[in-house]
Amino acid sequence: MDVEQNQENHTEIKELDTVSASKIVIENALKVNGVLKGIAETIKALECKKVLMVFLAEDCDNEQYKETLCILAKENGVKVVEIPTWIELKDFCRLGLNSETVKEIAEQKGKEPKIKPRCSSAAIIDYGEDSEAKAYLEKN
Repeated sequence: MDVEQNQENHTEIKELDTVSASKIVIENALKVNGVLKGIAETIKALECKKVLMVFLAEDCDNEQYKETLCILAKENGVKVVEIPTWIELKDFCRLGLNSETVKEIAEQKGKEPKIKPRCSSAAIIDYGEDSEAKAYLEKN
């Protein structure tokens, strides 16, 4: 990823891509409680026309949810940004323990990691602040 933390713990952008820009946008929105997590909350907010942007995991295993979400987003003129995995999206939304931490703990115990909860979609209802990352996602 092309994002680094500097000594003052500020995110420094070197070169944006969809994943790094998504992480920054979600991080900013989380600061103002502007992220809805999960398919049910995302679809409900789309129906109420409250959503500014949607993030959808490419590996979401429920095609009906994906189709419904994409149709509602299109009807409302809302951008859908695809994130490669639900695990990445879960970590961006800070749901449960970070997946790397879960993997490390499982490895120490000699067990298979059980990463929970699943997060196949998230919706932004308040960006918190404008950023280069938001502009990047809106353009691409």
